[in-house]
Amino acid sequence: MYIQTITFDVTGMTEQQAHYYVESLRLGISEFDGLAAHARVRIPSSGRYAIFCTWESRHALRAFRHSDTYARFVLSPNVAHLRDRDEAIEQDAAETKTVRAAA
Repeated sequence: MYIQTITFDVTGMTEQQAHYYVESLRLGISEFDGLAAHARVRIPSSGRYAIFCTWESRHALRAFRHSDTYARFVLSPNVAHLRDRDEAIEQDAAETKTVRAAA
């Protein structure tokens, strides 16, 4: 599994417009195959946004990063200070069964 963390600022929009923009991005991400979980938060102290995604495979993460949805997001004139990073998470078979059973 891979954990992806995307942090960014939204500029040139009201707070409500930015909220809707980021929520629509989160909903667009939810349509991708291989996405196990995702969440969106706004960091109150800085006004930055963070989207966290858990991908089932490196292939699924790459497919998202090569998608039209991701390209429109990255190239948006309203997105600034974008940082996208990922980390591989290793799980043994017992852990995977426990996580899936709890979900």
